[in-house]
Amino acid sequence: MRIALCDDEQRENEHLRALISEYAFRKDYDMECELFTDGRALLERDRFDLYFLDFCMDEMNGIEVAQGLKEKFSNAVTVCFLTNYEAAAAESINHRIHADGFLKKPVDPALLEEKLDQFYRMSFFNRFELRQGKRFRTFYAQDILYVEAKGKQVDLHLFDRVENFNYLMRDLEGILPEGLFFRIQRSYLINMQYVDSYDAKSVTLKNGETLPLKSKNFQAAYHNFMFLLNR
Repeated sequence: MRIALCDDEQRENEHLRALISEYAFRKDYDMECELFTDGRALLERDRFDLYFLDFCMDEMNGIEVAQGLKEKFSNAVTVCFLTNYEAAAAESINHRIHADGFLKKPVDPALLEEKLDQFYRMSFFNRFELRQGKRFRTFYAQDILYVEAKGKQVDLHLFDRVENFNYLMRDLEGILPEGLFFRIQRSYLINMQYVDSYDAKSVTLKNGETLPLKSKNFQAAYHNFMFLLNR
């Protein structure tokens, strides 16, 4: 799991990296941290699995960095803010941009562990392979918004493109990570972590797309997903 730490105070970066390294060693997780003191440098890099951003930085604050990341990667990023003023920062940040978490500085190791456990479950960074012609393609589940069935083929709707594969929907369901995807009707299988809102007839995803809802079990399944995510 690739993690970006961005704080204009290098000692804060070093401290957080030490805490994450200790956590990863204890859990036997593969976690690699890269440190940044300038948000502009971070925006030039490829996507990381998880971002820890300081809320207050001199050159480019955490909100501006997060906005840049979400624009560059079509919202497919997980961001946790670090702040000395948790309540005020949370209100300010979420008024302008969705955040996946907050940690008050100095970081409490126990609270950090809770967040890392949550992000580990959220990321589903385990990869899976799909055959496309004579080749196998590798995907991360977190990159997929939803799957659309088209006869004996399926379209994978990612944030930035659509990929077509020769699979039946039921066969694809057996390949995707269990519990993360849910079939809301015959033709649509959605990624539960990207649900923005829903009502009795439709589900709206975080990219703004609205899909028809037919399953009577969706609400219970979504509540169970959120419970497992946050436990």
